[in-house]
Amino acid sequence: MIADQTLVSNWHVQEDELVQTELSHGEHTMLKGSALEQFEFGATLRLSKHNAEALPSLGILVQYSEQEKLYVFLFKQQERWALAVETTGVAPVVNRVIALPETFDPAEWHTLHLIQDQEQSHIHLDGTKVLMISEANRAAQPGLITVNAAAEFSRVWQKGSNA
Repeated sequence: MIADQTLVSNWHVQEDELVQTELSHGEHTMLKGSALEQFEFGATLRLSKHNAEALPSLGILVQYSEQEKLYVFLFKQQERWALAVETTGVAPVVNRVIALPETFDPAEWHTLHLIQDQEQSHIHLDGTKVLMISEANRAAQPGLITVNAAAEFSRVWQKGSNA
């Protein structure tokens, strides 16, 4: 069981959910576990607050180094929400945007799940595979991310499978 309340900056754990206590502008990340070459990482998440004047996003990230990252996040694209998968500092560059249904509501619970094996990364949203990235993977540390938003995270997990 997770402690009733643990404070980390403006994040806290309450009733087994990781909650941002206030809306924060800019990027906020929290890394989980240790760096592994092969792993599964996921989180069930929902948007709790955002400023209508800034573009909110929330999701997961995979950090290979301080400069090399893979982002998988939900974000508002004009009037609709989308799922973006992009890299920074990593070659080849990945920059994909997947439109979500008009009825997609980020304030409802959704699950992002990433599986990184030796040759590929598989990305799932709510149990459906939405993208596969083919490349040899290396050690990475997964985590959570919000930008211009406050979010709640439930059931955050990481399973290592290094051989």
